[in-house]
Amino acid sequence: MGSREKGAAHGAGAGEGRGEKPLAERMRAVHIARVAELPRIELYLDQVITLVSQELAFMTLPGETLVTGSMVNNYVKQGVIPAPHRKRYTRRHVASLVFVCALKRVFSIAQVKSLMELVQASGCDLGTLYDDTCALFEEALAACFSPAPAPPAPEAPPADAPAPDDGLSRLLDAAVAALATKVYVEQTLGELAEGEGRS
Repeated sequence: MGSREKGAAHGAGAGEGRGEKPLAERMRAVHIARVAELPRIELYLDQVITLVSQELAFMTLPGETLVTGSMVNNYVKQGVIPAPHRKRYTRRHVASLVFVCALKRVFSIAQVKSLMELVQASGCDLGTLYDDTCALFEEALAACFSPAPAPPAPEAPPADAPAPDDGLSRLLDAAVAALATKVYVEQTLGELAEGEGRS
């Protein structure tokens, strides 16, 4: 996690941090680690699972397991994420898995794989595209949980970095909006259910 409310974002997950801050405040503070913020060293599978689960804890539901070793192995077999090298995972693997685990909340794994293939074929810098997509999602999520107008869109990538074409950009924008909306509905309903349980 980066500079923006690291603890608040991780604490916003199922069972963590509930009651410390209002839900809307926690969700507006969500920050998903950018590529440069991910560990530089290669990781083992259990470390990757822990890291991805922490990054996306804010969108999990009570009792839900976001990712398991068998899920990761299946994603590798299906070509959804790259295969590890000697059972070690790099930043690219972690970023791919964050992307997949987030989007599978709203899309089938076959649809996520198709989207990943479009991203791979786009020729864009994958690290920049991942970072930009994370920023776009955070803004969409904050807008869902805020009565204020939505924040401005992220800046365009540098001229020397190929930008995704309009079709891919529209797909990613729509996917991110769908995910933010689903997280908003799930977390709000969960908060209401918790409130009823306490009363």
